[in-house]
This record gives sequence, C-alpha cells and structure tokens, in this order.
Amino acid sequence: MSQPSDETRLAQRGWRSLVKVVRDATPGEVPEAVDTQERAKFLAAYGGIASNERGKTEPPRSWLRPRWRVQLVVGAAGAFVLGVFLFVSRKPAQVALSYQVTGAVADRGYLRLLVVTSPADVAFSDGSRIRIEPTTSARIAGVSARGAHLVLERGLLDVDVVHRTGAAWTIEAGPFEVAITGTTFSISWDSDELTVAMTRGSVLVTGPLATSGVSVLGGEKLSVREHEHSLSIVDQIRAPDPAEHEGQAARSGSPQAQEPAPRPSARGTHQSWSLRVALGDYRSVLREAEQKDLDDTLTSGPLEDLAALADAARYLRRNDIARRALVAERLRFPHSSEGHAATFLLARLFEEDGDVLGATTGYELYLRESPRGSFAQEALGRELALLWKRSDRSAALPVAEKYLREFPLGPYTHIARDVQGAP
Repeated sequence: MSQPSDETRLAQRGWRSLVKVVRDATPGEVPEAVDTQERAKFLAAYGGIASNERGKTEPPRSWLRPRWRVQLVVGAAGAFVLGVFLFVSRKPAQVALSYQVTGAVADRGYLRLLVVTSPADVAFSDGSRIRIEPTTSARIAGVSARGAHLVLERGLLDVDVVHRTGAAWTIEAGPFEVAITGTTFSISWDSDELTVAMTRGSVLVTGPLATSGVSVLGGEKLSVREHEHSLSIVDQIRAPDPAEHEGQAARSGSPQAQEPAPRPSARGTHQSWSLRVALGDYRSVLREAEQKDLDDTLTSGPLEDLAALADAARYLRRNDIARRALVAERLRFPHSSEGHAATFLLARLFEEDGDVLGATTGYELYLRESPRGSFAQEALGRELALLWKRSDRSAALPVAEKYLREFPLGPYTHIARDVQGAP
C-alpha cells in the first residue's frame, strides 16, 4: 500500500486543526455526515491546488507554496464554517415554555393570589404544574425551553414536573436550591427551615449543611433547620398507631369497632407481610417477626418476608434489624433483584451512620452487580458526592466522568463538573 504524500499528510493535519477551531466556535453538534462531506471538499481542493502548483516553475516553491496554503486554508475555513452554520441554522429554534395562572396574577413574575385563603395553580405547556398554597409568596424568575426557575420566599408549593429528556427545573428557597428533572413533591420554606417531602422521583438539594448536594428519593422527607445546624432525611410515611386507630374506630360507632383485627393466615405469611408494609402497617410486621423468632425469619424465612421486614424496620428507624434483614437477603439470595437492592439500601444505612468507606464500597458493589438497576443513577451519584465531600479528587474524577457519560441530565451533574474543573 502506497504511503500518503507529504502534501496529503499536511492537508490532513490542517483539516484536523481547522475542525477543532471551527467546532470550538460553533454552537451545537456537527453530524458525522457533514464533517465527512466538508473534509472531502477540503482535501479535493487542496489536491487540485497542489497539482496546479507542481505544473509551475515560477515563482520559487519556497515562497509560493506557503502562500497558496494560507489562501487555501482561509478559503476552506470559510466554506466549512458556512456549511456548518447552514446546517445548524436549519434546526428549529427552541421555544420557551408558556404557562397559565389560575387563582392568581403574575405581576413581573410574582404570583399574587386573588383570594388569600384559596390556592392558585400554574400550568406549564409541557404538562408540569405548580400549586401555590395560601399565604405563600413565590415568583417565576425565568422560563426556558427546558423548564423554569422559581423562587419560594415563604410558604408551600406542591410541584409536579413532567419527566422529559433535557428537563431542567430549579426552585430557590432562601440559601437552598432544589434541582428537578421530573418528579412530584412538596416544598416549604419559612425563615430558616426547609422541608422537601417526596412523592415520586428524586431531587437534589444544595445549600447550607448540604454543600455537596443531598438527594431526596420518593417516599422520603428532608428537613433542614439552619439555626439548629440539623439536617435529616426520614421516610415520610408514618406507621399507624394501633391505639389511635382503635380510638377513632370506637368514636365512629361502627360495628367493626368491636371486632378484633383478623389474625394473619398461617399460610401465605409473606404475602400478608408485604401487603401490610404496602398499607403502612410496619409495626405489626416488626412485632410479629420478633414474636415468631427473628433469627428463624432471617435464616429460613422466604425472600418476600426478608424484604418486607427490612422495609418495615427502615421505616421505623430500627436500623439494627433492617441491617440484619438486608444482609440476610444478600447472603441467601445474592442473585435476586431484591438481593441487589439490599446492597444499595445497606449503603444508604452506612451513609446515614457517617460510614463513608462502607457507603462508597456498597455503592460500588451495587453498580458492579446491577449496572442497569433501578438505583444505578442514585448509587453512582451518591458515591461521587461522598468522594468529593472527602476531597478525594483522584477517586472522584473517573466516577464524575462516568456519571456525565451515562447520566448527562442527572441531578448530580453539577458535582461531576465541579470535580472535572477542580485543579
């Protein structure tokens, strides 16, 4: 195979340099087809000029060829830039979301309720909705094609953001910022107390006591009291109090109030435990497990029992039992989806206890075992946040690059970019 000539090599090097300069100055992505087409034009033009030049004897090559090259590169650059910008300009311009306000007026972005005792609603053109509760002061600070930026000065908002590719919503509450991609939750802010109660999805909260970002998942509730220097995340569904339930039933006068609660069936116990957890009756699951013999449940109980027991214990903040149940899931059912999920949940418990090494090890193990699992994005993001929090950039950098590559719109992207940009 013949080797390329010096002129061809020079042309290829010139093309690579030209492409870098032009792409750096050009917004948007340049498709490979456009690049290939313009490259062929460049090399063809260079070859034609070089051939013409070889047919001339004057002026000397040492003077003429560089000048011709300069003219060629300038001309090709203009043609390439023109081709790229013509392609980019054909893309339709992104239009900012529109919105309609019901029960309030938007005065320079401020949402002023028409009736101070009644809520108001903001409906966005992508299907997202914001409900402003009475006595709330909020404003829409900006709207783009990807979402909106809201400022909550005080009060309560109920938020339902539609999940879509590229969505970028933020809510500013005092010194805190909540990054949203697609989720349902409520947020309240009063003086120096922030509460975020999640229904589904996840958000990332940054601010005092959460400088690296704290992720709040569906079913969890974040409470920050800045003046007390306290931050906590708990499962927001409170187990029903049996005494309270019985008192309410007695007051209702219902015939069922005098009937004892049905005892769980001897068969299908794992179904009743799972059902009771789904209904929020965590206490009875935990009580029954302890009465039966907790060790027996952990060593020989079915997988569904272990998963239900682990959830009930976590929701009641009995982390000692939750940890034992999750470890049993892993040891006895290591290849099940529940066993993989147990790895992630154990890592969360380690993180709650302040064990950074245990948490990062758990997140890494989960990602190795279940790289496309339900918690993959959260596990990678939490690992990144913990590594960055302890200033371990050498370990955080590959995790940051992986996160941006796999979840470019995820809630931990700002941490990943901080890691990349750090000296």
